[in-house]
Amino acid sequence: MVISCAYCGSGITLGSGGWKSIQKQTMLPLKLQMKDDVVAKLRSMMDHGILHRHLQESSTLEELTLSYVPYWIISASARTSIVAVDTAAEVGSVATTAALFGVMAGMAGGGGGRGGGGGFGAGMLDGALLGTMMGGGGGFGGGGTKRNFQLDANYNFPVVSLKALTEYQPKDYQFALQDRTFFDVTKVPSGVKVLNGDISEDAAKYQAKTLVDQLQSQKAHERYHMIEQINTQVDVSEAELMHAPIWFARYDHKGKKIVLVVDGDTGQPVNSIGL
Repeated sequence: MVISCAYCGSGITLGSGGWKSIQKQTMLPLKLQMKDDVVAKLRSMMDHGILHRHLQESSTLEELTLSYVPYWIISASARTSIVAVDTAAEVGSVATTAALFGVMAGMAGGGGGRGGGGGFGAGMLDGALLGTMMGGGGGFGGGGTKRNFQLDANYNFPVVSLKALTEYQPKDYQFALQDRTFFDVTKVPSGVKVLNGDISEDAAKYQAKTLVDQLQSQKAHERYHMIEQINTQVDVSEAELMHAPIWFARYDHKGKKIVLVVDGDTGQPVNSIGL
């Protein structure tokens, strides 16, 4: 259980080791304060893309709330080793195969001239088609050109420290940590709740390793095709408890629930459900 003092802003965590002071607790400023501005941000999120045009207009806003939500900011470094087909080399192999078969087909086409219908140009075309078909399996070898790739990244990964809000855990979002200051309850606008956490630092670090591993895998599959092996090593170090101003919006769209989570500091979407 992580508890923030309502007066001094210091934090303590109660776990198996008893009460322990949190060395560093910070907060982000609330820049997106007006509800009308938030609704405008929500409209741009919901109406993004042709399939979502006028989605907000046809939905009913059921709830729009603002709270300071605690996150563990976990410093993590990830090193991902990948074995995948080198698409650039594969394309070159296909082109070479097509050219060779084109030349061979042209030489064996007979007639040679325009009237024969099987001259050099037609052979190149036939060869290109044949080479393309054969190229699907990696040319003559059929196994493709494999290479080792490395995908390394450093993260200040946010893990929501409240079990009741784990459904809204960010997948690939980085808070603007350059905006943060030491926690000061006097900077929280009147009427805005400051939530306390109930996820320990150790549990957050364990979760961060799992989430970073998943994120690295996602990025690898977006960048490389036909991955045969992938291995990620994640190291976590420092942890910092940070409160961020978060807008939660819940819409009803023809009986379907849509929940949007917006960073009150930058106005950027943190997460969405049902969109």
